[in-house]
Amino acid sequence: MRRALLILLAAFSAMADETAEPKKPAFPPEAVLQRVWNNRAQKDFSLQARLFIKREQFVPVDILIKNLPEEVRTVYRSGTMELLVVHSQKNLPRYYLAGTGELTGARRMDKMLGSWISYYDLGLPFLYWPEPKHVGQDRMRGQDCYLIEVKSETEPYRRVKLWVHTEYFALLRAEAFDVDDNQVKRIAITSFKRIGEVWIPRGMDFSFVPPGQSLPASERSRLEIHDGNYDARLPLSDFDPARFGAKPSAASN
Repeated sequence: MRRALLILLAAFSAMADETAEPKKPAFPPEAVLQRVWNNRAQKDFSLQARLFIKREQFVPVDILIKNLPEEVRTVYRSGTMELLVVHSQKNLPRYYLAGTGELTGARRMDKMLGSWISYYDLGLPFLYWPEPKHVGQDRMRGQDCYLIEVKSETEPYRRVKLWVHTEYFALLRAEAFDVDDNQVKRIAITSFKRIGEVWIPRGMDFSFVPPGQSLPASERSRLEIHDGNYDARLPLSDFDPARFGAKPSAASN
């Protein structure tokens, strides 16, 4: 695996050993998260996926990704639903829903197509929160990872733990906690798929943990990618926020 995607994605199967003494990181946590951004794919590509809202209920989803020098724009399409997520190296992700415009505040936490995947989750905004802290190292699915923690007083999740591969700088796991420090969401990559020159997450689980309960008492949705085209050369106009009912900005001109 030479590269890993920035979007959506994380994996985990076992809890970290938080009692062990943290190992000295080879990179500061800010540099680790910067490498996650730097390792994103450089070409445009399109993916075909199935969103399992429940175990036996799924809908097809097309995922289109436009890579720009300072941004990554991702469109999710299924039926009449179309969502644009704009990632920037310097700013938090922005979300645009067709017919609605930009989603802000609590609207970012709305569920996509009735699943347990929120629009907010797809943007992985916690990768951009300031002052990340290195809290140790761990092995996830047999891979060495940096264990990093980020916090925010203003975001829907107040604390998030991140597992980042020590060699490939891919995000492999995330656990999100609410204001009462209850774990409420986990995002997991369960398998990978090679498309062209890049490895992408093939299976991604998004689990919601009801407040006051603990894993495995959770609700889960799954996004499975089954095909794709790397180097799709997608037109920038398809990723213009103005097309989603939003006001044009300098970044989209």
